[in-house]
Amino acid sequence: MLRNPWPWLGAALTLLGACAPTVFQPLPGVELPLPRGRVEVPTWVLPGNPLPLSDDFERYPVGAVLTGVAPERYGLLAKEKATFTVVEALDPKNAITRAVRLAPFGGALLTTGAGNWTDYQARFDVQSLGNAYWASAGLRARVFLDPAGTQGLEFRFGLDGIELTKVLGEQRRVVAKRPELKEVGEAFVRDKLWHRFEVLARSTGEVRFRMDGRELLAWQDPDFRRGGLGFGVHDTDLVLYLDNLEVTPLSEPSKAP
Repeated sequence: MLRNPWPWLGAALTLLGACAPTVFQPLPGVELPLPRGRVEVPTWVLPGNPLPLSDDFERYPVGAVLTGVAPERYGLLAKEKATFTVVEALDPKNAITRAVRLAPFGGALLTTGAGNWTDYQARFDVQSLGNAYWASAGLRARVFLDPAGTQGLEFRFGLDGIELTKVLGEQRRVVAKRPELKEVGEAFVRDKLWHRFEVLARSTGEVRFRMDGRELLAWQDPDFRRGGLGFGVHDTDLVLYLDNLEVTPLSEPSKAP
């Protein structure tokens, strides 16, 4: 029998407190302080970078976590720790270049932009490594409807064609599908080639997605006015490379909603 149990009891309570989960709400442009001993990375959704944005990822060291070396440009929307890293890749001419490795990471999204991004066109190259096992594996691209990341239009393109989901907090609703593009999506996931994607978003609510100059989906949303972008993967194993990101304002003025 212990003569004085209080020190042991205090140590046990301290250990239990250290194991208790802590939830950090993502805030644009704010890194939240973490308690000592924690290994989680604070998340922020939209860093606040202005238009235009251009990045070929050549200036970052190989192996670096992109959100760590360029926090002014890239953020993270995730429920757990995610590390989107800079890797060496072969470009379409088989020359060595650098790209961003997009892996599932529990559904995390690499984000960029600002809450006031509007009337813009984003272009970026994506290559699949072809290691997909889920029937719905593919690219995820989210057009945010708010700076906090709780609202968005998520475009998924892969083995089962195209699906557009509207996200509102915990709610998700599929608003458009194109299963007839299943063969096109399967070719993108399996061919291991670079493809050029475009996302066009207007303050009128018009959102369009294209690949290699071909329009994949056009959508008119009653809620989109402004917001940034997110990139990710839908699968437990699929790996995608992202390169040559360019986001520019549309030259022609948008019409009033």
